[in-house]
Amino acid sequence: MWIKAAASYESAKSSLESAEANEKQAKADLSSARHKNHTTPGSYSSKQITAMEEKLDAAKKSIKASEKNLVAVLADYQNQQANAAERKVIAPISGTVNEINIKNGDDLGKLSSSSTKVTPIIIGDLNTLKAQVQVNEVDIPSVSIDKKATLTFDAIEGFTATGKVEKIDSLGTITQNVVTYNVTIGFDALDPRIKPEMSVSAAIITDVKQDVITVPNSAVKSEGNTNYVLVLTNDSPVQHPVEIGATNNTDTEILSGVNAGDKVVTQTITSSNTNTNSSSSSRGGFGIPGLGGGPRD
Repeated sequence: MWIKAAASYESAKSSLESAEANEKQAKADLSSARHKNHTTPGSYSSKQITAMEEKLDAAKKSIKASEKNLVAVLADYQNQQANAAERKVIAPISGTVNEINIKNGDDLGKLSSSSTKVTPIIIGDLNTLKAQVQVNEVDIPSVSIDKKATLTFDAIEGFTATGKVEKIDSLGTITQNVVTYNVTIGFDALDPRIKPEMSVSAAIITDVKQDVITVPNSAVKSEGNTNYVLVLTNDSPVQHPVEIGATNNTDTEILSGVNAGDKVVTQTITSSNTNTNSSSSSRGGFGIPGLGGGPRD
């Protein structure tokens, strides 16, 4: 590992510098002692002079040893650097680093051979992000490849993206006795605010109709095989048989039986004295949300 080799090289340099400083000091001490003995005989004994000479000799030997060690450590450092350059890893794709699971000094060989394998770095191409939603088994027959969809995100208020269905899983998932199928939706254009793992809701457009009349589902009543709605005529509710078309979770298409502008009763409330209050709304020509169409009145 070249990082450890670099540390060893710095330590060897420090040892050599220390040995050189010791030699310099030993030379200075010996020179000073000899000079003093020359000017003032007997200032230092022969034993003291010998000890200083031995100290200088030991310092010189320490320098030689440190120099040899530095050469060896430098060679190892350079070798480790060369090996590190050969271990350079280049990702096979362009992308964004999404996760780093290693730190400086980790042994990648040990990580890959451990019982719990770790992916050191996870790189993803965010331009290939897809949305995955779960569709109920009741609705999945109406979903097919290339169907348009609108997507909203809990984390991005007021933002709506568009896309189309790219994949539908053949096998469903059972959760609390409800079967759902994973549907993958590709984005028409990827907004930079959209991130991996965000919560997403999708409205998949299974059919489109123009210029249709719709009423809330609560306005449609049944009596035998006949469907009808209550229309306010002269402030009194009058039963109108209707022919219904497409429906969704909130609205029902009316093919015949009412006209644009009719006031249709959407809810009735029965009080304790059996009087009935009616709330009404004016309905014009418009489309079923999720099925296309014109604006509501």
